[in-house]
Amino acid sequence: MNHPPRFFIRSILTDNNNWSRYKLNHPELDLYAIAEVEKMLECCNPAKGFFTGYCKKCEKDITMHLQCNSKVCSRCGTKYVNNWVRRARNKVVQDGHRLVTLTLPADLRPLLYQRWDLLKILEDTAYQALQEVSCKVLRRKNVKLGVLIGLQTYGQDMRFHPHYHCMMLERAYCNGEELKFNFIPRNMLRKTWMRLVVNNLCKADISHEDKILVHSMMNKYPEGFITDVGSRSLNKIFVIRYLARYMRHPAMANSRILFYGRGKVVIKMQDKQKLKYSKWFSVDEFIFRVTAHISPKQFRVVRWYGVYSRREVRLTREKVKRETMITKSEQKNRIFRCPECKSILNNVEFIKGKPPDKRLLLSRLDYYIALVS
Repeated sequence: MNHPPRFFIRSILTDNNNWSRYKLNHPELDLYAIAEVEKMLECCNPAKGFFTGYCKKCEKDITMHLQCNSKVCSRCGTKYVNNWVRRARNKVVQDGHRLVTLTLPADLRPLLYQRWDLLKILEDTAYQALQEVSCKVLRRKNVKLGVLIGLQTYGQDMRFHPHYHCMMLERAYCNGEELKFNFIPRNMLRKTWMRLVVNNLCKADISHEDKILVHSMMNKYPEGFITDVGSRSLNKIFVIRYLARYMRHPAMANSRILFYGRGKVVIKMQDKQKLKYSKWFSVDEFIFRVTAHISPKQFRVVRWYGVYSRREVRLTREKVKRETMITKSEQKNRIFRCPECKSILNNVEFIKGKPPDKRLLLSRLDYYIALVS
């Protein structure tokens, strides 16, 4: 039986002014990360105003508060992901996909920490590695694949552990010919991924000492970086849902928080043998690990490559654009639906300030009725 979480990230930040004290003690904190956290703290705040309307089907008044759409808000992240999944279904092919995970050694993590430009380069490198392996396996040139690549910057303990989840279509295209591609040699992929990572990072904007460190990975890992190739084919709904959860979600779910108090936060974890255990952090360390994974503004955590790119699917791009225009027109015309039955609300109004107390409102109505009568 799934029980609702007892502790929330939002309550930990607001309790005992933990977030305010953390900002004072860490002046190096990114301004965009501060704005995202404070948006989450103000999510559904009744003081910002609310919408009220009447649902004919449910026969009751509905009150809806303003949401934040922050990157660290679990409630708004679920809504954003559902909308993205609905649009992405039109682009992903119905055929099977294969899950490929590409990791990086711990020696490179200090170099990549908070370097989102380098993480973007490695995201492109992931597709380049899969494309090069496909050309060698199929013995063709200029092979195009359909790949969705999602960046995950954290592990189970919320430390900085960047790795890439690649959903690859088990079909390749070469000069108008359709080829079946469902076999990936793991040793070839490991060495190809390592070689391309080293080459592309050495070409990037890093210091000479960092380039020496990156190039030393060739000798330290002669068998290549660790990769994992899925053994079975996956349908497109699972593919989209799997990658969408990394788009708008904090580094840890609220359900994993076991205890909060006395300046400590205890979370539950699970090892590779699926044995559960707990781990505790101080409040400052917990806030640091949550805010360290907030991506910059306009940074795309999930990207489309190959035949899934916008250049290759112009018709799909126009269809997605039409859906976006419809969504914007609905927001412009202020069409609100009931959260329970999804029917359109009537007599919708926006009221500034907190919703009035029903007992106080009824007492005022009785007073006015008495004056009129």
